[in-house]
Amino acid sequence: MDPKDASTRVDQTYRLLSLCARAQGHPAFYAQLKQQVSVFTAWEELPTQAEANGMSCLLYHHIQNAGISLPQETEYTLKALTLRCRAYNQIHERVLTEILSLFEQAGIQPLLLKGLALAYLYYPEPALRPVSDIDLLLKKEDFPSALSVLKDTKFDLQLPSSASKRLPKSLTAYWRQGGITIQIELHHYDPNVKYEKGNNPDPEFAGLDSQPQALKINGSIIYTSGPLETLLYLMRHLTKHLFTGNSNKPIQVKWIADIVSLVERHASELDWRTLRQHHPDVINRLEVFYSLTPLPERFAKIIPVQQVPIPAGVNHYPPGWPHQSIQQWKHVGRLRFILLAWVSPSDWWTRLYYGVGEHSVFWYKHFRYRIQILTAIFWVIVHKMEL
Repeated sequence: MDPKDASTRVDQTYRLLSLCARAQGHPAFYAQLKQQVSVFTAWEELPTQAEANGMSCLLYHHIQNAGISLPQETEYTLKALTLRCRAYNQIHERVLTEILSLFEQAGIQPLLLKGLALAYLYYPEPALRPVSDIDLLLKKEDFPSALSVLKDTKFDLQLPSSASKRLPKSLTAYWRQGGITIQIELHHYDPNVKYEKGNNPDPEFAGLDSQPQALKINGSIIYTSGPLETLLYLMRHLTKHLFTGNSNKPIQVKWIADIVSLVERHASELDWRTLRQHHPDVINRLEVFYSLTPLPERFAKIIPVQQVPIPAGVNHYPPGWPHQSIQQWKHVGRLRFILLAWVSPSDWWTRLYYGVGEHSVFWYKHFRYRIQILTAIFWVIVHKMEL
C-alpha cells in the first residue's frame, strides 16, 4: 500500500471517530454520520483504530442508532469489541467495590476520577465508555494508610524505592485473577510537584475535592468531582498528554467524547460567563471539538462557541522532543533529531494544547512553542545537574 494512501485512510478514520465523540446523538449529527459512512473506505483499519481510541463501543452504538449498515466483518468485530468492553467494565466495577470496602474499614474516602465515574454519569450505558484502569484521588494524609491497606491484601502494590525522600504523587496497584489484570492508579495532590518537562507546578488534581458529588456503582457509593471541576480537570489531563503525545501515543478520542458529553449534559448549569472570563482556553478547545462533531441546535444559544473550520493538521503531532523519546536520535541521527524539536506544531495541536483562538495560532505555533521547548531543555539540564 502507498504510504500516502495509508495516511489518508487513517485521517478519514479519525474524522469518523471524532464525529462520534459524543454520548448523545442528534439530527445534525446523524445526518453527518450517514454522509461520512457513505463515502468511508477504510473498513479494515476501522475496528483497530476505534479500539485504540477507546471508541469501538460508542461508534457501534451511534451506527446502530442511525440504522446504518456496515460491512459484515466490521460489524461483527465492533459488536465483539462492545461485548468485551462490557465484560471488562463489570470486572473494574467489582474491583472498585472491593477497594471501597477496604478503604471504608480504614476510614478513607477516595474520589473516583475519569473512567467509571464518567461512564455512569454521562453515557446511556456505562459500557459505551471503555475503562482501562481505576483512578482514585486520595487526601495526602490518607495516602500512607491507603498504601498500607492495599499492601496487606492480594493487591500487588508497586512501592517506590526506600531511597526516595518524597512521597510520589501517584502509585500503581494491580489486581490479578484468572489471567486478568486490573490497574489501579492512586493519586494525591501535591502543589510542590513539578511537570515532567519544565519547572512549573503540576495542577492536574487541584480543586477536585472542593464540591464532590455522590455516585452509585455496583451497589456502592463513591464520590467524584463536580461538573465544573471535572471539566477543568479533563482539559488539564488532555493538554498534559498532548505535550508529550505523538503519532504512536496520541490523545484518545474517548477523552474528547467525555468533555463533549459533560458539556452538553450540564450546558444550562455551567457558568459560561465566568468560564469565558477566567478559562477562555476551555471555550477555544470546545470550538475545535465542535468543528469535528456538530453542536446540537438546542445548545446553539447556550454553549458560546463559534462555528469554525476544521483546523489544519488534525491528529498531527510535533515530530521532535519531547513528543519523541530522546533515544530516537539513534534512529534519525543527532542533527536531524535536534532540528525536529524546532518544527512548528499543526494548527490543531496548537489550538488544543494552548487553548487559543484562530487569531493567535501563528504566534503560538511559531514563537511560543519554541520558547517553551527551550525552557523545557533548560530545566532538563538543571534537573540532571542536581542529581
